[in-house]
Amino acid sequence: MKLSVGNSVKVNSGVIDPDFDFDISGWQGRVEEIFDGGLVLIRWDSVTLAKMPLGLVIQCENENFDWELMALDGADIHAVRERDSTADTANAAMRITCQNHG
Repeated sequence: MKLSVGNSVKVNSGVIDPDFDFDISGWQGRVEEIFDGGLVLIRWDSVTLAKMPLGLVIQCENENFDWELMALDGADIHAVRERDSTADTANAAMRITCQNHG
């Protein structure tokens, strides 16, 4: 299946975060953008955000990375059914931001 913006995707088993050497197998989100060369920008969904270690969020912020988004090679993800709404995702991100900066 060809991915499109808005599709829900899941990270394949064994995929490691390219910036922090952290296993992100099974993380899910929505396709935000698809780039030439096969990179896919993913916005993590509310379930993934809720399970994301706070230490990882802090590390991302300290290094000026956006913890809500990640670009991965299209071969590292596959399409799945959506498991939340975009409003759920926005609310989860807000909770994490408030918790981290509260």
